[in-house]
Amino acid sequence: MIKRYPKRAKLRDGTQVSLRLMVKKDQHALYEFFQRVPKEDRLFLRDDVSKPATIQSWVDELDYERVLPLLALVDGRVVGDATLHRRRLGWTRHLGKVRLVIDSRYRQKGLGSLLVKELLEIGKGLKLERLVVELTGGQQAALAAFRHLGFERAAVLYRHVKDRAGRPQDLVILIRDLEEEPEPISF
Repeated sequence: MIKRYPKRAKLRDGTQVSLRLMVKKDQHALYEFFQRVPKEDRLFLRDDVSKPATIQSWVDELDYERVLPLLALVDGRVVGDATLHRRRLGWTRHLGKVRLVIDSRYRQKGLGSLLVKELLEIGKGLKLERLVVELTGGQQAALAAFRHLGFERAAVLYRHVKDRAGRPQDLVILIRDLEEEPEPISF
């Protein structure tokens, strides 16, 4: 799957983007990207990306077998970060967890869909059976976008997580099966 990158794509507005896997030298560019993400959006991220140490740990622990980070760049600047998290062993080894962050200036242009479609293809290539997305109930635009890409709501855990401000939020779990549809049985 790694061999398919880097590659170029075009967004709905004609913007040319480059897609490639994150490498260690991306640390500074990735930190700058997360600083441009609106503070209210960062409340919903799992990690505190406002701290350089967070990005440093991602770079130090870079392991494509565990987390496959896919970056979208415009003119060499990171504008999107999509990651596919997976386990090599255990009862969830057939699953991939998707995380996605898009620069606010590149939303509604098809970048998020482009990155998720790339992760879907990667997941299929890795023989994963299902992709999982966890969002808070307040992320309505993201929920709608994932549903548009074929993800279905599997569960809602009410007041299950807290955002960075300490406010309780519903956790919405979406899934997308990657296995081929079974052939219909004829009688």
